[in-house]
Amino acid sequence: MMTNYRIYRRKQEIGKRINQLHNIEQLAIGILDTGTPEQLKEALDWYVQEMNYSLHVITQEGRFDILAMQQEYKDVTFLVFATHAFTGEKVNAVANECHANLFLIVRSDLLLVKFDGSFLFSAMSEGDHPAAFGAVIANANREIIPCLRIPRLTGRELDPDSDFPSPDPSHIRSTLYPISCLGLYDRALFQRLRGFDEEIHSEYWQALDWGLRCHLYGYDVALNSNLIMQVPDRESVIEDRSEAQGFQRCYTKALSVQQIKGKNVAKRYKGYVDKEVYNDEVKKRMIWLQKFDFHTLCDQWPKEDV
Repeated sequence: MMTNYRIYRRKQEIGKRINQLHNIEQLAIGILDTGTPEQLKEALDWYVQEMNYSLHVITQEGRFDILAMQQEYKDVTFLVFATHAFTGEKVNAVANECHANLFLIVRSDLLLVKFDGSFLFSAMSEGDHPAAFGAVIANANREIIPCLRIPRLTGRELDPDSDFPSPDPSHIRSTLYPISCLGLYDRALFQRLRGFDEEIHSEYWQALDWGLRCHLYGYDVALNSNLIMQVPDRESVIEDRSEAQGFQRCYTKALSVQQIKGKNVAKRYKGYVDKEVYNDEVKKRMIWLQKFDFHTLCDQWPKEDV
């Protein structure tokens, strides 16, 4: 498989990685290099000291002296993209390289303020567990922002609604997708769902597309206050929901399968459509795999905490 990134890993780590194929780790952490080089070093220092799990930094060539960083952080794997890559492509790289049962996606310019591993690992090991836990997001004032997403169609537009997650750490709520792709993922389920769509050139549309596929295939994406990340210098998080290259792929996959008398039927959406996705993805794959259609998803979405 062709990739757009190079892997920097100590030679002695290569042998360890081969052993890991036979002894899978419980968790790997992928740190998206989204801030300054100083913020990345601060994040690495914290994760090395506080989180005893394998670390993967996802960055772009030219951001810093990779060999010097590799020498300083000898147990960290660096995935270095040659050119600009969207968030979904970076997360896919972590899933490809980490060889762990679960992987956590964080950012170098955010703080991981709560990670209750015992609760989250237990929830992800149950038989009917979520495909992912999205991160609950707090702002600079330590206030939880409305980061729960609810499926909604406004006219012909996919227009997810927002709500607050439950503050109760024992309470799990469903969310449509993980904001900014941040969260804890079941690696096997993630790859079974074929990860994020790299033909979509937008973090928001990639996350929405993946979340929709999860729910339409019968899996859940959850929010729980045992996983909280903080934006230390902003009062809110604004998603860029503008149309971007490939966003029609999300519409086509989300809305081109309809259930009629309990049977899935491929019917081209009378709005944004990608003909190639409709013919190759919807008619040949999704029509067989979907448990229900988007309108049923909206109708059955939990109206209150369960």
